[in-house]
Amino acid sequence: AVAAAVLLSLGFGWRGARALVVAALVFWLWRRACMQRLDGCTGDTAGALVEMVEAAVLAALAAG
Repeated sequence: AVAAAVLLSLGFGWRGARALVVAALVFWLWRRACMQRLDGCTGDTAGALVEMVEAAVLAALAAG
């Protein structure tokens, strides 16, 4: 799944690569915060992650 995401994002040039990096960074930061505070992830935190990734990717694409 990760390899497919990388290949698809690179098909869109630098914008795709930027979107992939932003999404991965948000995921890593959110997972780290959930592990520290909740000792894991729940369905609610996964739903919040989806919304945060979407907003971050859209903001990154709009900025550049």
